[in-house]
Amino acid sequence: MSQRTLFLGYCIDTCSLVDLWRRFYPPDVFQTLWKKDIESLFYHGLLIAPQEVFNELNHQEDLLFDWAKKHKKMFRDLDEEQVKLVREIEKNFPELIDSRKTTANADPFIIALAKSKGWTVITSEIPDPQRKKPKIPDVCQEYSVKCISLVEFFREQGWRY
Repeated sequence: MSQRTLFLGYCIDTCSLVDLWRRFYPPDVFQTLWKKDIESLFYHGLLIAPQEVFNELNHQEDLLFDWAKKHKKMFRDLDEEQVKLVREIEKNFPELIDSRKTTANADPFIIALAKSKGWTVITSEIPDPQRKKPKIPDVCQEYSVKCISLVEFFREQGWRY
């Protein structure tokens, strides 16, 4: 019998929330997805993001940010161990951080939160095979963190629309 790793929950990145809300699955069209499925995972504590994702969403006052404000418990502060892991990730992958951004980059925080909990990262980013500018999936691979796309997330949940 093969042994499966159990991934209890998910840490979602900013671009995935933006893609869900603004690009592919807007709540006015996919009401069941948002009201029943996404919010159910949130209420059960199985879909979270670091506070830095909330901060990134705050840069555009829109309906997604309004939703985030109503679901503030989804966005978590990191503990001391997770902050140490963020520093390690930033040291090992300095290119992960966009130096042109004037605000904090949530990427290392997402990975650290998922790593510390043994959870899965949901991202819309695609790996960079040359690793010139590593993306979330590249760093997740280095830290043995499972990383999936939105569609893979839907498949894992068994959601069909």
